Amino acid sequence: MDRAVDRLVKAYDTANLPPIRPAGEVDAVLTKIAEEIAPMRLPAELERFWRRVDPHSITVAPYPRPTSPTFALDIWTSDRDGYALSPRLLFPVAYESHGLLFVELEDGRGSGDVVLEWGYGGQPYYVRFPTLSAYVDLLATMIELEEFTRHQLETHSYVEFDPDRRWNDALAVRLSAAQPLHNFGHARELDERVLNWPQHWSSSSGLTPETRTLRGATTTVAELLERVATTGAAAEGTLRATLNGVVGSSAGRRVAIDDGTGVLDVWCPSSVSHYLSTSRGFEFDVVVRPTSGPTGDWNDDYQDVQSAALAGDIEGAQAAGMEIYAKAFLTPAAAEATAIRPIV
Repeated sequence: MDRAVDRLVKAYDTANLPPIRPAGEVDAVLTKIAEEIAPMRLPAELERFWRRVDPHSITVAPYPRPTSPTFALDIWTSDRDGYALSPRLLFPVAYESHGLLFVELEDGRGSGDVVLEWGYGGQPYYVRFPTLSAYVDLLATMIELEEFTRHQLETHSYVEFDPDRRWNDALAVRLSAAQPLHNFGHARELDERVLNWPQHWSSSSGLTPETRTLRGATTTVAELLERVATTGAAAEGTLRATLNGVVGSSAGRRVAIDDGTGVLDVWCPSSVSHYLSTSRGFEFDVVVRPTSGPTGDWNDDYQDVQSAALAGDIEGAQAAGMEIYAKAFLTPAAAEATAIRPIV
């Protein structure tokens, strides 16, 4: 990494680009990262990169551009504690406009170093580099070859990186030369859907095969609701049901589930919601508590929003939307999921 960073700093200087600044004080944030990701560890190259340079000063670079360790930690912890869209084993090193570069963390089982690209909104994980130093080294090569153009406008000037779009071809050549990669072989892309993650990614997020093993329904929605109504006490069991409505936040999902005997309003914390986007049918382990809240069947509310919008009644659509929000986030759910398993 030191050789690659030295090349990049010199290339910027020779090309008369805005200089790459040395790293500021990063000991505190790197210590915080180590605490948050334990027992996983930052790859040595990533830690060295952040100790050598201020990533925000690398202004002429491909999308997405490098980010600071502080912002990278914010992204990682927000995802871990919220929607959990990406594996915990992947740690951001670059972010720009919903696009990310990740570096695999060290997990003691042979992972670490591989650089992958991914973007919010549904796309595969693309294998880009065998190591972070390979990324920095290729960037230095592109700057040395003057693969950039200066633009002067009336109000400002800027530098465009890779105007001839050679970056992707160059990284593909370097990746081919380094393959096969441990855990990835010759793969260039991986499905983003959690059920298709490599096993070492799933394990890092606590998603072992046991978390997907179906156990069979032990009760129905109607039985659970009747038991709670009769006893006035909480009741629990396993349901097989389909999703009948979903709203969510970073903390979890509020879902309506239907097993044919009734509709149940269920709060699904983010810690058990990994599989909710993978199927329509699920096994839910739930605890139902006495409640006077909504039933969770929000189809009429959704139809009210749609009907008002189609009729041009924006205020009506907003009011119907606020009804859904109030039911989802300002009232207690009738039940809480303690585990969710997809039926595939």
